Amino acid sequence: MVYVPVSMSGAQRFEDHWLLDLSGQPILQLVLDFQVTLVLEHFGITIEESFVLEHPDGTSHVVQPGGDFDQLSPVLPLSRSKVIAEGRAFDDGRLQVVLQDGCRLNVVPEPDSAYESWNVTGPDGLLIVSIPGGELAVWGTDL
Repeated sequence: MVYVPVSMSGAQRFEDHWLLDLSGQPILQLVLDFQVTLVLEHFGITIEESFVLEHPDGTSHVVQPGGDFDQLSPVLPLSRSKVIAEGRAFDDGRLQVVLQDGCRLNVVPEPDSAYESWNVTGPDGLLIVSIPGGELAVWGTDL
């Protein structure tokens, strides 16, 4: 059995997830290549597999990093105008990021993927990765 701390710089541990200290972090930059990266003030969120962007009005878009412009265009409004309300990294590999305007990004790892679905970097060496198979690997200076 591995000891898991209650909290560390940038994240707090709960029963089935890590609560990421993203509240109030503005999205400073959006990088689109073969992944979608949100650059925040003290964190970075990189998504490498498909995810769902849900809007408060109930509409949603499946976004495929590395896809064509039509697949990536729904995330363009996130750049420089949105602020994070909360972020959670679940033990089963899911990532949920909620924006202050009510939009949600939901990443669910593909069960047969050989690649990491997403990662979050933060202060003091924090690194949380959704590894193949849908589990989390967590590093930080407090571990």
